[in-house]
Amino acid sequence: MRALVLKPHRLSLAGHIGEAAEARGIEMVDHVLSEDGPVPDIDGFDAVFVMGSPWSVYGPEVAPWIDGTLASIRDAVERDVPVLGVCFGAQAFAHAMGGRARPADDHEVGWRTVVTDDAALVPEGPWFMWHGDTFDLPPGATAVARTANGVQAFTLGPHLCVQFHPEATRAMVAAWMDHDDSDFRRAGMDPAAVLMETERREPEARGRAAVLLDRFLERP
Repeated sequence: MRALVLKPHRLSLAGHIGEAAEARGIEMVDHVLSEDGPVPDIDGFDAVFVMGSPWSVYGPEVAPWIDGTLASIRDAVERDVPVLGVCFGAQAFAHAMGGRARPADDHEVGWRTVVTDDAALVPEGPWFMWHGDTFDLPPGATAVARTANGVQAFTLGPHLCVQFHPEATRAMVAAWMDHDDSDFRRAGMDPAAVLMETERREPEARGRAAVLLDRFLERP
């Protein structure tokens, strides 16, 4: 099995999801959208992972490559190639399929639980969150999990999109914070304390990410 991993930024690693995928014999083929040029053809891939980003789907930073990314998502859907969208990836999938990515009323950062309609697919967590955007569901999609701020997970056919970060390792969060930790400071949270909590929760987070991946791979 081969999976195309679309990474908006060089720090958009697959983390726990990638580790679980490789343990299951999946070949992960990375493509950094902001650096590597046009998205490879979907032909020959069995799944597409669209990872998180420091930018918004509608932001000027993504202008050189967002149209190609949205087209690739639509191409995967048309070919019945399952898509796993993570945070930016979920927003991009919704946007590509007729929903709309937009600013949220508030940023959601840190470790949070979700209200889930399908705990076997998306357990309540806690999950690591870091986003200031939300989205309207595309036609035909089913919300699976949510917080007071909006939808946190949805499905559309074989595709699964989550607004939180199941892939986030302690090292990844540290790198993201080195890049910019202002969202946490504005929320009145100590980045160092969040990083310590991430380290403490890493074993359980790794296990939840593996379960999430398995459920995604098992979807018809």
